[in-house]
Amino acid sequence: MYSVIFKDASATCFVAAILLPLIVQKKFESNILKNQLFSKKDSLLLAISGGIDSVVLAHLLKNAGFEFALVHCNFKLRGKDSNADETFCKTLAKKLNVKFYSQQFDTTEYSKKNKVSIQMAARELRYTWFNELLKKNKFDHLITAHHTNDVIETIFINLCRGTGIKGLKGIPEKTGNIVRPLLNFTKEEINTFAKKEKIKFRTDKSNFEDKYERNLLRLEVIPKLKKLHPALEQTFLSNIANFKAEAEIVNDFLAEKTKQLISEKGEQVLIDKNKLKKEKHLNTLLHYILETFGFNATQINDIKNNIISKGETGKLFFTSNFTLTIDREFIFIKPGANQSSEAISIRSFEELKGSALLSLQEVKNFKTLKKNELVIEKESLIFPLKIRGKKTGDKFRPFGMKGFKLISDFLKDQKLNAFEKEKCLLLENGNGEIIWVIGFRSDDRYKVTGKEKKLLKITIIE
Repeated sequence: MYSVIFKDASATCFVAAILLPLIVQKKFESNILKNQLFSKKDSLLLAISGGIDSVVLAHLLKNAGFEFALVHCNFKLRGKDSNADETFCKTLAKKLNVKFYSQQFDTTEYSKKNKVSIQMAARELRYTWFNELLKKNKFDHLITAHHTNDVIETIFINLCRGTGIKGLKGIPEKTGNIVRPLLNFTKEEINTFAKKEKIKFRTDKSNFEDKYERNLLRLEVIPKLKKLHPALEQTFLSNIANFKAEAEIVNDFLAEKTKQLISEKGEQVLIDKNKLKKEKHLNTLLHYILETFGFNATQINDIKNNIISKGETGKLFFTSNFTLTIDREFIFIKPGANQSSEAISIRSFEELKGSALLSLQEVKNFKTLKKNELVIEKESLIFPLKIRGKKTGDKFRPFGMKGFKLISDFLKDQKLNAFEKEKCLLLENGNGEIIWVIGFRSDDRYKVTGKEKKLLKITIIE
């Protein structure tokens, strides 16, 4: 569109240099439109550091007529420079006539308190705050200034740490409400645009310290590779497009296989162990399924070995949001941490009536009871009663039996999975005896004798 033919090569270069900002702007807007990243109707929040990438992105958005605000995090890690960055960004927002949000964080203290690296602390702090702003001010998208060279660095890092085809795809242009519209721009293009447009920006000196993995790649490894392969960025962009296309094929296959292996039971996800063990691509399938729930490579490998070697059932694995257990026929995954309920003490009939778990009423007689009901003689209750989870060694005398049985054995006979066993609650009398495995079986010692006695009916509140 902008090509011009000149006999004089120097004239051609001169015109190309003049047109470059227009070419970059057109490329930027065309990519947004082509990939439907966002529109003029959307309200955007641009994360700005003061560095060249995010400042150039702010100018491109302004030139294109998009509605956006700037948001800056001051992590207080570089003394006066951190404060100068914040002041610069505030001034830029005023110049561009857009809203500005800023927040200062004690990143070092957060890092120590939460036992994470400074880099991870900064990431957690900024994205927590960004999400709050997005929700509170109803922004449609968070915009970041990642570019082609960031993608290349990420792929190298993924390769060094270990990855599959997913890690070779680099950084996506869109993840949820986060959009990265500069991914098809190289660092060189961004630098040239800033120079031609005389755009001012801040330089973070820590970007030149090779003690960080990403900086070492950026400053030493990738420049040396570029000497061998001058078109490195374009080659990687082409490779990434190929990886994405191939990954879609793989994902379609894995998604179809997953449908055959999993089912749902309430909030629980069940993976059929027997079917999984017959799969040729067991390892890949297991990674595909479990990574979704946040399980790491080490955990997944342990789970796989347990399945193959017929290891112990009931073993638990945790992520921050999910718990997994391996049972006889299934792998069970449920939301939340797997923790036994704390004991609830009930000190009187009034408290029993007001319980959130059980209801109480007096009855004169009864017929066949449901699983969620217990009828007991009033005088046999000794306060305080307890509603609690099971403990190792707990035993009772199941109704209709003469001998005692461990609660763990009784629950095993009920063919409950590990999650269901952990959810099981007991009603314990004040003398320490178990009255009722709630919802399953009462203790034979507390059966109604048939004499003229006051009877109480206790029912589980659903």
